[in-house]
Amino acid sequence: MIFFVRHGERADQTNDNGERKRIQKSFDPHLTNVGDKQARMTGAHLNKLIQEYANEKQIQVKDLQINFMTSPFLRCIQTSINLMREIPNNSKLYIQDEIGELMYTFDFSSNILDKLHLRTEQHPILTKEYQNGVQIIKERFIKNPNLPQPVFPENDNLCYNRIKAFMVELKSQMDKLPNKTNTINICVTHQGVVELSLMIEKVKNHNWIDYCGVSQFILEDHGNVKIGIKGQSFWK
Repeated sequence: MIFFVRHGERADQTNDNGERKRIQKSFDPHLTNVGDKQARMTGAHLNKLIQEYANEKQIQVKDLQINFMTSPFLRCIQTSINLMREIPNNSKLYIQDEIGELMYTFDFSSNILDKLHLRTEQHPILTKEYQNGVQIIKERFIKNPNLPQPVFPENDNLCYNRIKAFMVELKSQMDKLPNKTNTINICVTHQGVVELSLMIEKVKNHNWIDYCGVSQFILEDHGNVKIGIKGQSFWK
């Protein structure tokens, strides 16, 4: 099973002036306190879904392999940490550039990937207490070197192909596992990436992907994907 989750509320898109003043890099804003709460509530609901899945498959939750991958942007890293506080069986958070923000010129004026907090000076919000035992692993979980990487500038085709290649590789690796029903991959990313993931799986008329919107892809035994949730929010 695969989940794609959008990050929570970002500090540059809030009316809270206090949050705006804490932004250190305009291209890599942090998660607001509201965003933290959205992610925690989403994590609690995902944990419930995972418990139900384990019961349905007659698997002990402790025997599930739950893998977390995140976009390198600060708001996604924070969202992941908040989700992981609510979901058992994991402490390692892998950085996956392939699900990073779509690098359109109307969002960015240059290539900022090497200037993100993760790769320069970390935002002071990420204290040890905040991370709560989560280890940020600055290497990929999906390591295929042939996967397309984010480039600046990107167009629609490049974005689509990047996300499609990642999803194909993720499903392929899961399909090779001796017991793929025991594996759950959770990918924390951006609105556009979640929308593309649904488009790639030919989902029409999906919901607006709000903050922490969740999409669920269930990998069936014959290799096809069944859609469980389409961009749903659980914090409202």
